[in-house]
Order: sequence, then C-alpha cells, then structure tokens
Amino acid sequence: MSSASNAAKSMFYKITQLRSTIGMPPVVRKNMEALGLTKRYQIKYQKVSPSTAHRLIKVKELVKVELVDEAKTPAQVAQERKFPKGFQIQKGEAVNKYE
Repeated sequence: MSSASNAAKSMFYKITQLRSTIGMPPVVRKNMEALGLTKRYQIKYQKVSPSTAHRLIKVKELVKVELVDEAKTPAQVAQERKFPKGFQIQKGEAVNKYE
C-alpha cells in the first residue's frame, strides 16, 4: 500500500471521560489535560499514535476508549446527543407524531 492510502485511512481514538480527576495524582491530571479532557462525559478524538496510547494507559481507569475510522467535530457530537423534536403517542400499531 502507498503512504497516501494509509493517510486517508488514519484511525482515531474516541475518548470519553467517565470519572473525575478529583483526588488523582498530578501525573494523571496532566495526562487528562493533554488529551483535552476536562469534564465528565466529554468526548475527544485523537489520532492513533504511540504517544496517545501511552497517555491512555496512564488514565485507563478514568476513560472509555473506542477505535473509530473518522473523527467528528464538536458540532456533530452535540447534534448526536440531541433528542428529536416533538413527541409520539402510540396506541396499538398506530403512531401519531407531534412536533
């Protein structure tokens, strides 16, 4: 494979902070800050690299890591978290949607 096709298929870590850094040693807090995580349930995307993998090992108890093909922008992540507008009333098989 050529290096151009490898660059097009770069992988990303989807990192979600699950636990707070309160009471953690300074090394852990600095690694979380280096990964760009400051709040619980915050999501950041980082390119797969040895340095990122090393940081993730230091904070593995505080985060959830998934391997994804492409990174999403903060606007895309916010849009995914929103509920659809309106509500539905379901009686039997009939579904009425209201907006």
